[in-house]
Amino acid sequence: MNWGHRLKELITRNWREKIISLLLAFLFWYMIKAQDARQTLPYSMPPPVRVSPSTSPAPPQLTPVLPPPVEVPTQLEPVLPPPDSGTVPESGDGVGISGATGTGL
Repeated sequence: MNWGHRLKELITRNWREKIISLLLAFLFWYMIKAQDARQTLPYSMPPPVRVSPSTSPAPPQLTPVLPPPVEVPTQLEPVLPPPDSGTVPESGDGVGISGATGTGL
């Protein structure tokens, strides 16, 4: 088999699919090129618009209604009362490390 015959067979086999894929490739290339040409100008933010309150006051039904501010106490109060001295076990009553591990006395 010579190279000329092999090249001709490579081009002519599935020729419809090859033409469709070439058309799609050019279509996508053209679409990407068109998008790139549209964005060649550098994007810049529009200048801010200064609105004075006298030009367009808000209607009364749109004015914000805020609840009165909550007063924060100057000094925080503890939530739990301090523990009683009777609830803390003394060191010599026999409840210690051995009682905590469950081995007993």
